[in-house]
Amino acid sequence: MTATPPPPPPPTAFGPGLLPPPPPAAALERLLPADVDLGVGWRHEAAGPVWHGVVWGRLGRADLAWVHLDRVHLPALGPWIAAERGRLLREFGLHAAAETIEFPALLAANDPVDEAMLRISLVADAVGQGDADRARRRLRAARDAVARAPDGPRTARQRVRLTWVAIEVAFITGEAPPLDGTPSWDDHLGAPRFTDDLHHGSDFHRAKALLFGGVVRDDDRLLAAAVDLAPPILAWAVHLARADRGTPGSIEAARAGWRELVPPPGTVEQVAATPTAGRLR
Repeated sequence: MTATPPPPPPPTAFGPGLLPPPPPAAALERLLPADVDLGVGWRHEAAGPVWHGVVWGRLGRADLAWVHLDRVHLPALGPWIAAERGRLLREFGLHAAAETIEFPALLAANDPVDEAMLRISLVADAVGQGDADRARRRLRAARDAVARAPDGPRTARQRVRLTWVAIEVAFITGEAPPLDGTPSWDDHLGAPRFTDDLHHGSDFHRAKALLFGGVVRDDDRLLAAAVDLAPPILAWAVHLARADRGTPGSIEAARAGWRELVPPPGTVEQVAATPTAGRLR
């Protein structure tokens, strides 16, 4: 597996008045989309810490991600930051907590891509709480928001995420999950074939797309490719999907990957009580 492991600094490596460490350069290269240039302050000249938080989160260090997000207080970036905090909470199984952050942020969102991002996140929150009716309603609103958003790399990534939540809604409603937007296996190349939108993502987006594609297409070749790309925050889920298919050693790998993750501050007990934590204990 070639995923970048989380580096060693413990949560106590910084303190009041000290900056938290930036992510390793190799992780920034793999886990930031190609259109993001921190040198020119992509989205805003002060947005660097938000992107550092994004990457730390994908490295499984939500503690470090949270501290970086805490450094930015610009109202214009508030909805985006709320979406990133919600993502971190949701990745640890705390969907209700994510919703309490993301719903107020949606009401404050003026940027159309931020609105689309948050509406998609709220679909995932409803799915995680098992509310099929609310998930269906929110999926319709998310589709409308994505359709209204201006085209470009940011919106392309939201179309990718829209595919994921549409599959999740299908799972909890008993409908056939959509295949459009998911990777497929190219027998001629012996490698996955990605959609154009996924070329605007990072290894995180491609790995998660491979995870969904492998599940809905029942293709372990896609799941094996996801193992090679998945960063720590996602690796355990890929291994768990393979364990459900009976792949030897996968449940042990999923448990090991889960143990390496550090949840957001103040959430250790809540995370330990989630069904995922119970299964991977």
